[in-house]
This record gives sequence, C-alpha cells and structure tokens, in this order.
Amino acid sequence: MALYRISDLNVEIKTHSPSLADNIKRYEVTYQADPNVTLEMSDDRLLEMMEEYEGMTADAVESLFMATLYSWAIFDFNGFPIRAVGVENDGECTLFAAPEDPTVDLITGLPQSKAFVYRYPGIRMQDDDYYVFDTPFGEYGHLSVTGKKLKLKSIVFVDRQRFDSLRAIEAKDFVPLFMRAVSQNVRQERTKHTLFILERVMHRVKFFGVGDINDLDFILERV
Repeated sequence: MALYRISDLNVEIKTHSPSLADNIKRYEVTYQADPNVTLEMSDDRLLEMMEEYEGMTADAVESLFMATLYSWAIFDFNGFPIRAVGVENDGECTLFAAPEDPTVDLITGLPQSKAFVYRYPGIRMQDDDYYVFDTPFGEYGHLSVTGKKLKLKSIVFVDRQRFDSLRAIEAKDFVPLFMRAVSQNVRQERTKHTLFILERVMHRVKFFGVGDINDLDFILERV
C-alpha cells in the first residue's frame, strides 16, 4: 500500500478505484513511516455495497466507504467528522452545514472559487485550536485545495425553517444541530467521545444560524 499525508496523519490506503487513486495521488509521500491509519476495502465488501447502493458506480461506492472509515478513525486523533463545506474566511475557515434542512444545497450555493473543502473535511485539535484539513474523500473531494489546513473560525448552520436572518446561536440550539451534523458518521460507541468533543468545541469556536447563503460576503464579514 502507498502512504499518504492526510489531516497531518500518515494514512496507508489500498484502493481499487482509478478515480480515487488519481484523487489521492496529490497526498502521497515518499518517506517511510508507520501509518497512523490504514484504509482498505475488500472485494467482498465492495460487492456488498454495490448491491446495497444500486445505481452507484464502484468508484463512488469505494470513495464513500473510505470516507466512512476515515471519519471513524479521526476520533482517535482528537478529531471529528462533520458534513460541511469549508470556506476560507480572513485566513481561517468557516464551515457551513445544513444537517436539518435537506432542501439546502451547499455544493451549488457556495462558489468553488471561495470553497476550501467540500464534504468530509478533516477537523483535528492541535495546540488547543481546531484546524480544518482538505481531504480526498467524498463525491466532491477533488474540489478541495491541495495540502492546506486552516484554523477553524466558526460554524454556520443553514436552515430556512429555523433561521430568518443571520444570528449567533445559543447552546440550546447549537447542541442538537452540531450532534446531527457530526453523528451522521459516528458509530454508537463513539457517542461519549463526541459529547466530549462537543464541550471543547463550544468554548473555542463561534456558531451562527442563517436562513440562506445568497449573500456570502455579508455572512463572512460577520462570522
């Protein structure tokens, strides 16, 4: 297996998918090191998921599976997975998530020119701050900026039903939104660890809610 540097971790990956292999090539390293994480999909598991996700290509299925394995593994390294799109904001990163509003399409709503990472960003705590890393995982992984990490500045939850305008979120509103966005990729045995991470995030990151993202510049100036 080849070795890759993803989210400041040494990740060993074996892939069947030509598109995923091409997508992760930019993360490959030439040095020798013990892997922090190993990601591999068996032939049998690929066939099982192809049947489960009828209509998806083998490349898409493997990318989804690798993203799930990565999301589980990052908990062991002071990190967590979140379904979100990251935008560079004054040298830092603002994450946009819509965990409770399926009508919000963040992929098309946030211009590629401003996007830092699409789907499955790697978020890890380092030196008492949280950092967002681009990753090659997920359907839109190839749109990420190569090899970059930014300090996490804020998280904006987008929900047309819940928020009329941009406003700061109180803890009572933030907790269910955050847990929904994160728990989509969390195994049951990680629940306690997720709550532990939640408590730390609440003291280090700002949180906002907004009804739409039509005026992105207006939002970024205020979050």
